[in-house]
Amino acid sequence: MLSRRGFLLATASALAQSAAAPAGIVLIVADRETPSGEELAPLAARAVRFTRCYAADPVSARGRDATLHGRFPHAGGLTGNSGGVALGEHLAAAGWPGVAGSGTSALASALKTGGRYCAVLDAPAGGGISCLRSAGSLLEQAGVLDNTLLIFTAARGGNDETWFDRDTRIPLVLQWPRRIAAAEPDLPASAVDVMPTVLGLCGVSAPDGVQGRDLSPWLLGGNGARPESIYAEGRLGTRQSWRMMVRGLDKLVFTPRLEIAHLYNLRQDPGETTDLSREALAERKLDELRAVAADWMRRLGDEMDPSGLKLR
Repeated sequence: MLSRRGFLLATASALAQSAAAPAGIVLIVADRETPSGEELAPLAARAVRFTRCYAADPVSARGRDATLHGRFPHAGGLTGNSGGVALGEHLAAAGWPGVAGSGTSALASALKTGGRYCAVLDAPAGGGISCLRSAGSLLEQAGVLDNTLLIFTAARGGNDETWFDRDTRIPLVLQWPRRIAAAEPDLPASAVDVMPTVLGLCGVSAPDGVQGRDLSPWLLGGNGARPESIYAEGRLGTRQSWRMMVRGLDKLVFTPRLEIAHLYNLRQDPGETTDLSREALAERKLDELRAVAADWMRRLGDEMDPSGLKLR
């Protein structure tokens, strides 16, 4: 049982955390958007804009599901439902009642309540920027833009289920003017990082089973672990199933059995037209990247158990 002093300290801590948390959270998940659209630049002027963010899987349902659950699709089946509790439900339990919808009508309704809320909004392919612009306008008109955590991302970057950047790279913009300084970091990020990062910014612990990284310490003060690589997957459950890892500016494409398929250097070859995996000079780099990829597979339980043994 808490002493009076302990109770007062706990209350003060809770009040301080509450004051530091955003009044509202608005997450916009577009169906398909590229990260480099010129229209996004002015909208992200007060935000952190990750230009090297990747979808967990370049398929609409699986990509969106991975964003909301912080888990890769392989961890929960192939149906677009990765299991567990979604971001909005966690925030609702923590004091941000959830609203959801297509476009910004749900956001307009939430703003009328005058209290805390979490709005998860869908935007159709090609309509993400318009939805983001409308959301920003509503927040500004309501006078709550500075203390709202506004996140914009997409389920996929292109139309095909390939590992190329044109399909796997997605936008990720986080804006919270009261707490987060504007920046454009040259760091790799993943769709699965969105859920734990938003929870971290709100002072809410991520649940067990979340596979994404919480980037909130880095966003709030630059003190968090710096991401060095990302992982992605595609064509799950088919003979063409692939995995991808980007470390620095090297992209490794491989099979679920960790057989190397392609190696690209995104600085020298942003169009990914030259496969370096068969070049003799790349042998040492391939060994390094394969070891990092194997560690990803082990930690994610992707065709491999925690001891590093392949699953049948």
